Amino acid sequence: MSPAAQRLELVALTGPGTRVLIWGYVVTMAALALWSLDEVVSPLPTLHGIAILVAVGVLLTLDRAEPMSRTTAIVVAAAWVATAVLISWQLREPGGHSQWYYGAGTVSMFFVGLRGRQVISWLGFAALSAVIAAATVSMGFGPVVAVLLIGKQLPILLVSTLFVYGLRRTSASILRLSAETSTRAAVEAAQLATTAERNARLAELDAIATPLLARIVSGEPLTAEDRLDFAVAEAQLRDGLRARALVAPEVVEAARDARRRGIEVVLLDDLYPAEADPAVLDSVRSRVAEALRSATDGRVVARLLPEGRDEIATILVDGLGMQRRDVVLAG
Repeated sequence: MSPAAQRLELVALTGPGTRVLIWGYVVTMAALALWSLDEVVSPLPTLHGIAILVAVGVLLTLDRAEPMSRTTAIVVAAAWVATAVLISWQLREPGGHSQWYYGAGTVSMFFVGLRGRQVISWLGFAALSAVIAAATVSMGFGPVVAVLLIGKQLPILLVSTLFVYGLRRTSASILRLSAETSTRAAVEAAQLATTAERNARLAELDAIATPLLARIVSGEPLTAEDRLDFAVAEAQLRDGLRARALVAPEVVEAARDARRRGIEVVLLDDLYPAEADPAVLDSVRSRVAEALRSATDGRVVARLLPEGRDEIATILVDGLGMQRRDVVLAG
């Protein structure tokens, strides 16, 4: 299970509000225990139980792990079993305020269960209930009284279990919906990107081809200048397909002027689908544009090289007036 799913399955019961609630409950139980001292044979075990109550409050406050650490959960469960052993045989009668530790222990198990330790919470409650039942029966109050006492506390832990189960189902639904939303968003983003790219290509095609098509459909005789414009436009469109990364305004303008001067221009992008560093790519474009502007005849071949090489591009100028090959390093 992913960390996100684990976090969703657990209730965050580690904040300031929860700590106030814990200590409010500790103070209330301690007051109830002191109030019922006249209902026990000896007050000393109850005073020890109050000390254990405070220690459990400290443990539950300090442990902020999600889920609660296994050690803390076991210590809390064992502490209430020990408290029940200390006090249960000192009661004058079961079921009164003097049995405060049973409710306090059940509430602690409730909290342990909410903090992700369901098995330990049930084992702790079972052990605590076993001590209560053993003391109740051995002191002559009968098994029916023991069952009634356990029946009063059992729903508290059942609520905890049902709540956690319901939360897990809800968290699973949330994660599923989140995954579906993310997938849908990714598809929509891809569609938007595709649409934007198509619109950009259409706008580019419109800017290049529409004026030339207008000349053709006008019915006027085509001149040599018109045919040159057609050839330059066709080459420019080809650049957009074969060397998209090199197609920048300064390169487009320099290539168009070079072709009109009769120079053969070849632009290639063999780096795609990888992408070059923007600063390095700007440098390549500037050097390609400069080579195109300086060429007087022959041909100019600019190529982005495949990924994984020390060089990112080569620029070949091959003419009667100038012959050179430039290599642009990747970094």
